[in-house]
Amino acid sequence: MPHDVLALIGLSGPMRTALESRFRLHLYEQGPDTMDWAEPGLSDTVAVLTNGTVGCAPALMDRMPRLKLIMAIGAGYENIDVAAAAQRGVTVTHGPGTNSVSVAEHAVGFALSLARGYAPLHQALRGGTPWMDLRASRPAFSGSRVGILGMGQIGQLVAARAAAFGASIAYHSPRRKPEVESAFQASYHPDVISLAAASDFLFACCPGGPATRHLLSKPAFDALGPKGFVINVARGSVLKTADLLDALRSGTIAGAGLDVLEEEPSPSPELLAELTSYPNVLMTPHMSGRSPASVLAQRDVVVQAIEAILAGQAPAYRVTA
Repeated sequence: MPHDVLALIGLSGPMRTALESRFRLHLYEQGPDTMDWAEPGLSDTVAVLTNGTVGCAPALMDRMPRLKLIMAIGAGYENIDVAAAAQRGVTVTHGPGTNSVSVAEHAVGFALSLARGYAPLHQALRGGTPWMDLRASRPAFSGSRVGILGMGQIGQLVAARAAAFGASIAYHSPRRKPEVESAFQASYHPDVISLAAASDFLFACCPGGPATRHLLSKPAFDALGPKGFVINVARGSVLKTADLLDALRSGTIAGAGLDVLEEEPSPSPELLAELTSYPNVLMTPHMSGRSPASVLAQRDVVVQAIEAILAGQAPAYRVTA
């Protein structure tokens, strides 16, 4: 009999095909609350696939006595209880770097689209607004001031792309990174508020979790100001939704690009309706990390991790408590 693998999130086609050819896959795309424990083999699960948003709680681990591995697809693993897993002899791992380039490109795409007004201008023309009525000047990304919250792999990839546009780079992270400052002539800011005040485009590229919860809230939006755009490709928890809505209603900021939301994976229709009503807001459904190359890289890391743990070996990218 093949080993049982549980997925608590949606899977790409290539990953699902690879897993189903090797294991008995139990797929619950809407998370653990929808699980049917009467399903044969589910309690015999040896590996759980999840992400940082959905995570894996100790109570769920306890329902699977044969569990050996919890795999966060992507870099984030903030809602996996790593200490509880270690106590149960369960290995936690993730996939840093598998989708970093895709996320960075998506983030910069938000900046370009917001600055140049691609979406609202297209919609206006589609709706019949005269061509000559829409030719007002728009902000440029080139030569702008870029602030990056979280200067890890994705943050540095954003910095490299912004620097190619002649943008100046500022950043905030838990510690200074002299190598980054040297590579991009970047300036370090000791807090998010001063970073926002020094930014035309403020990118959130940091991990999720308690340490970064609501770092982007009213004080940061006030500091960013009416010519500043905020772009979140990190975690929904990094940005306080209520404060963003207030900032959009009042014109406190110029606009927002959002690939993630606090209410994931099922944001309310009311929230989506309001956010999509603003012409200066662009949204995508947490798919910035999905490109053909990243999908295949994630597939390979997941399969290798499961096969390694079943062979008694340590998988790559093991997370320790």
